[in-house]
Amino acid sequence: MKRDLIKCNSINYRKGYIEVLGGIHDECINLEVWNIHPDVDITSVDLGDESFPENAVASNTEIELSLEKAELLIEQLTLAVNKIREYNSP
Repeated sequence: MKRDLIKCNSINYRKGYIEVLGGIHDECINLEVWNIHPDVDITSVDLGDESFPENAVASNTEIELSLEKAELLIEQLTLAVNKIREYNSP
């Protein structure tokens, strides 16, 4: 199964992957985050690749969001994105 992961590699000590799936549990959105050890370079490797280092995952969190909470997350992410865009605009 091909996984659509979001690679987060901007801050070395806060890097990892995010996966978002619907339909694992009825009427819920599954959100899973893997925190990767800072010493592991994930620039050209993805979680699950054969070359992905063993013991690279420092932690893993998986939660189920109701549709209502998923929509709230989208709203809050949009506000945060707009704040950064506003901050970076000339």
